[in-house]
Formats: sequence, structure tokens, C-alpha cells
Amino acid sequence: MRKYRNINLDLLKVLACVGVVLLHTTMDGFKETGSWNLLTYLYYLGTYSIPLFFMVNGYLLLGKREITYSYILQKVKWILITVSSWTFIVWLFKRDFTENLIKKIVGSLIQKGYFFQFWFFGSLMLIYICLPILKKFLNSKRSYLYSLSLLVVIGLIFELANIVFQMPAQTYVIQTFRLWTWFFYYLLGGFIAQFNKDIIKNSFKRWMKAVVVLLLLISPVILFFIAKTTYHNLFAEYFYDILFVKVVSLGIFLTILTLTLNEKWSECIVSLSNQTMGVFIIHTYTMKVWEKLFGFSFVGSYLLFAIFTLSVSFIIVGMLMKIPYFNRIVKL
Repeated sequence: MRKYRNINLDLLKVLACVGVVLLHTTMDGFKETGSWNLLTYLYYLGTYSIPLFFMVNGYLLLGKREITYSYILQKVKWILITVSSWTFIVWLFKRDFTENLIKKIVGSLIQKGYFFQFWFFGSLMLIYICLPILKKFLNSKRSYLYSLSLLVVIGLIFELANIVFQMPAQTYVIQTFRLWTWFFYYLLGGFIAQFNKDIIKNSFKRWMKAVVVLLLLISPVILFFIAKTTYHNLFAEYFYDILFVKVVSLGIFLTILTLTLNEKWSECIVSLSNQTMGVFIIHTYTMKVWEKLFGFSFVGSYLLFAIFTLSVSFIIVGMLMKIPYFNRIVKL
């Protein structure tokens, strides 16, 4: 029997991947001046990429009837193989032989290695390890609601601290260990998975989707205002505990999940989705290629930088997926 694949989740992964690239390519276009421009708008649109990645993963895993430790250990093993492989490749390429390779691998998981974005894998591993126990506790929709409510309260406490101290308290915690935030989005995805997709589709009305799109389009203005007036810090990574971001993330997820997609696009969406983790891994080094070849001395360079990074990363990953072994470390 052929396993059913939810193409809507694939589309969410593709959009989240685009968002991550926007986060990493547009920031330098306005960071120094702190001024509002198109790059600022695109940067804050990318805010929702990380929540969406966690929600998709939560939807897929917590949607399973049973999660065993043997299954989780397999997932953790392949994360470690992927992180170790890419760290070794860069270590070898740079001839960084004076550096301890093991320290570099471990450091990658806490933003101290060659790939600063690998903190995501570190967080994912910590969540995975907890899943078999969590799954036993999360045995009803009510238990999900209790857990999510607790995590919302914790997030609100951090937000209150941010307002009082006029700076993000999250700066004192490495992204890997901001688990109260990542668990929220992960469990939110799992909670949605407890409902029948057709019921969600019928309940999530067209006007609700319109509201979500409107909120998404105006959200960069709101987030930039908060960054300038309250956080005094422009980085989007500190917005994930804001209730507004949680609501919009939920809205985006439900909007895409309930879309009726044309079947002729399915193959393309699946193909891109299969490459998203590879793009997530290599795009920071694609960025370095642009920096060396072209730089940012001409008008529109940052916008072209984002387009170049995204398109070239997808092309490279597409080629790597045809090479034995590499096809396994660009797809988790």
C-alpha cells in the first residue's frame, strides 16, 4: 500500500526554507543604519520560518500513534552523522587541523562551530530525546492544551521581562537551549495533527485565511517597531515568544495546510521539499561565494544576494542528491 504524503506540509517546508535564507541574507542590508527599507520588510517576513520548521516536524512525529526509543535513536544518529560529516568536510577543506574536530562538531550544535544554524539540530535532538515520554503524557487534546498553555505563560514571562528591561532576556540563553519556545511550536504542530484534516479545512474559513494574510503582510512593520522601541535589538530570533508571532505562525500553518493544491505542482513541491534541509545546511557557504565574487557595492546587491543564495543552494543540493552518501547528508 502506497504511503500517503501530505504535499501541504512539503509546501510549508519550502516556504520555511525561503524564510531562513531571507533571515540570513537581508539583515546586513539595514543592520548598520537601523532604517526601514525593502530588506527590513523581507527580513521580518522570514521570522516565521523557524516556528514553521518546528511545527511541521511536530505535526509529523507527534501525529504518529507510537514513538519508540529505537525510532528516536535512529533520528538522532542521522542528525549526528549529518552534523559530523559537514563539519569534517569544512574542517578538511579549511585545513583547520589545529582545531579539535570533536569540539567543532559539538560546538556546531551550540552555535560555536562552522555552521551557526546547526543550533536547530541541537534543539531538535533534545526534543527528540524527550518525545517517547512526552507522547505518553500527551494522550489527549486536553493534555496538549495544558502543555501549550504552560509554555505560553513562560513565553509571556520572558516578554514581560523584555518590556521591563528594554532588551530581550533571551540573549542570555543560546538558541539551542531556548526549549520553552521550541517545545511550544513543536507541540503546537503535534496538537494540530490530532485533528482530522477535513475538519480543520471546514472549520478554517476563507475569511480567517484573509485575516492571516493581512496579519502576515503588516507583521514586519509591527516587529520592526518593537525591535526599535522595546528590544533595542533588531534580531528576529528574539521575537518567537511574542504572542503575536505565535498566532501568526499558527495562522500561516493552518492556511497552507488547508490549501487545495493543484496536482500538477505536486512533483515540483516534493522535489523542492526534499532539498530544503540541504539548502538549510549549505546556504551560509553559498553566501560566502557571493561575498567573494560580487560584494555589496552596487544598488540592489542585497536583493540579488538573497535570490542568488536561494537558487544556487537549491541547484547545488539537487546535484548532491545524485551523489551516493551526499544524498543522505543533505536530506534528514
